[in-house]
Amino acid sequence: MNTPINNLTLRALSSADAKPLFDLIDRNRAHLADYFPQTSANITTQEACAVYLSKKMAEAAERDCFCFVLEDDSGKLQGYITIKNIDWTIPKCELAYFIDKDRQGQGIMSKALSAAVAHCFNELHMNKIYLITSTDNHPSRKIAEKTGFEVEGILRSNFKIASGALVDMVYYGILRKTI
Repeated sequence: MNTPINNLTLRALSSADAKPLFDLIDRNRAHLADYFPQTSANITTQEACAVYLSKKMAEAAERDCFCFVLEDDSGKLQGYITIKNIDWTIPKCELAYFIDKDRQGQGIMSKALSAAVAHCFNELHMNKIYLITSTDNHPSRKIAEKTGFEVEGILRSNFKIASGALVDMVYYGILRKTI
C-alpha cells in the first residue's frame, strides 16, 4: 500500500525507518504510554527500534503482522498503523493506530484508517476487522465510527494503563459486507 493522504504518504514500514520511527515514538512517548505501552517501553533507543523493525519485517514475511507509517515529504513520520492478531481461518484481523500529537484533529487518521480497511478487505481478503480502544479515548472512537466500525461490546476492566488502573475498552468491528 502506498496511498497519498493530506500531503502525507501511507506506506509499508521498512527496515530503513529506525530513526524516523524512533523519533515519532519519542516525541509522542507520553501520549503513547497508556495505550501503546509495549511499543513505548521497548523502543527507547534507535538501536531498540532497529530490533523492533527486524521483528516486524519477519512478521510481515510470515504474514503475521503488517505495519504502515504516514510519512511527510521531508521523510518525517507522522503516524503508524498496524494490522495484527491476524486469524487467516476466519479471516479477521485487528487494527491499531496512532498519529503524532501535532497532527491530531486534522482528519488524517480517519483517511489513513479507511485506506487500511480497504487494504485489509481488498488485498488481504479479510472478512472482519476489529479494533479495541479505551472508552475514554474519544478521538480514537470518533475515528473508528467515522470509518464505519460499529460498537460490538464493552470489555470491562480489560486493559491496564501506565498508572496501573484497569480501564474499560470498546470493541469495534466492521465486516466486509458492510462497506
